[in-house]
Amino acid sequence: MKFDKVLVPVDGSVSSEVAVDLALHSASTFNACLEFVFVIDASSFERFGTVDSTQERFVSRMEGELFLERVAKLAEKSGAKHKETLCEGIPWEIVCEKSENADMMILAVSGKSGIRPGRIGSTAKKIIENSHCPVLTLRSGSKRIQEILLPVYDENRPAIDVAIQTARIVGGKITVFSVKEKNTDPAVLVEKVAAIVRDAGIGTETLIAEGDVVDCILGKSGQFDLIVMGVDRRGGLQSILHGGVTERIVSQASCPVTVVRNK
Repeated sequence: MKFDKVLVPVDGSVSSEVAVDLALHSASTFNACLEFVFVIDASSFERFGTVDSTQERFVSRMEGELFLERVAKLAEKSGAKHKETLCEGIPWEIVCEKSENADMMILAVSGKSGIRPGRIGSTAKKIIENSHCPVLTLRSGSKRIQEILLPVYDENRPAIDVAIQTARIVGGKITVFSVKEKNTDPAVLVEKVAAIVRDAGIGTETLIAEGDVVDCILGKSGQFDLIVMGVDRRGGLQSILHGGVTERIVSQASCPVTVVRNK
């Protein structure tokens, strides 16, 4: 697992400014090359019907060019390796296509339209569902990553690997966490995952809580700098994201959340 290429979708919104800030900070930590992608939403021009949308396209392109130009200057100033891409199409489709060649994506969970409390934007949702690389989602501007929470409900090796590599690079510690529910005892699983982390030379703690899974994870999120959460493909990411566990954690956690698909 490496983080050499980091994809950063932006749309000029306040939340994407936060993503840019974290990406620039992370570039020096991970020694990564950042690709900032601004997608002009082609579907937004459909509302004009037969009306010529040339002017609207021109304005959108200018907005994208100006934002990427400013981002490039910030990257130059910080010494980060970077490239900027401006294109037109369906944002989530283009971003997911580009994710095939990325090691990590940094994504703001809301865009220009904003989101209701406890929900994530529709574009962000589709990106998380279809991305080919882990997605670090955020809604706050925290840049410190030392204490990592790794919730487990099975042995999701891709998520474990992402947590280990992140901790190794930043010199951080991983807390392997699970929630005890009815007729289940996660102690064996927690210790098994903790042993994998320890064998990788990472400082490790274990923690088991009782109660609602989401409430327990959200309650702990304020004590950590990052949550690395594996998502199983068996039930389909759409069924999980739409009003489910992942969406609630991504949209309400007090720290950034990296979502890792178990391929």
